[in-house]
Amino acid sequence: MNTHISFRKYCVRLGLIGMLFIAGCSVKAPEVKITGEKTALENQVIGTYNEIEQDSWTIASVRSATPGQQVTMSDEKKKVLSAVQNRRFNKDDINEFKRDGVVGENNSGFLEIRDYTRLNEDPEYRKRVEKIVAEENNDRQTILERSMQVNDQIAGAGEEAVGRVYAKIYQDESELNTWIQIEDNSWVKKGAEK
Repeated sequence: MNTHISFRKYCVRLGLIGMLFIAGCSVKAPEVKITGEKTALENQVIGTYNEIEQDSWTIASVRSATPGQQVTMSDEKKKVLSAVQNRRFNKDDINEFKRDGVVGENNSGFLEIRDYTRLNEDPEYRKRVEKIVAEENNDRQTILERSMQVNDQIAGAGEEAVGRVYAKIYQDESELNTWIQIEDNSWVKKGAEK
């Protein structure tokens, strides 16, 4: 009888959490939009990227709604969740570095340090930039690899092609007048590349 009551309480709690979640306590993952015609690979990568983002939002929401309860997941999923969360945490710093012109989005899907003059003048700033850029690039690599693990069509395209698609996503997310590397490997300010 006691087990029946505990199970019943568990079901009621789970139902309440579900109702709160449905009633507006859920978090919507940001949409990724790329202008122009998309290739099949771009559609696959964008869909998988959105799924990874949505998974991280969902897991974070469930964890905050049910304190003390463990959410079981694979090591790979934990690693990608950590990467997504770390990217959110570092986003403001990265945007600052981009606005300062010391960092840009290359055409392979990673950040690249562009202006060492300012970095050489301020060793503390340089240390901060190098640390966060390395973290961000590691997180991006984790997300790229996870995309290839969960989607055979993406894996079949190869890491270089997938990296170029991620480059388009990250460049699209960048603010105007920040540095981006275009297909011919030259660097331009976003908005002036056309």
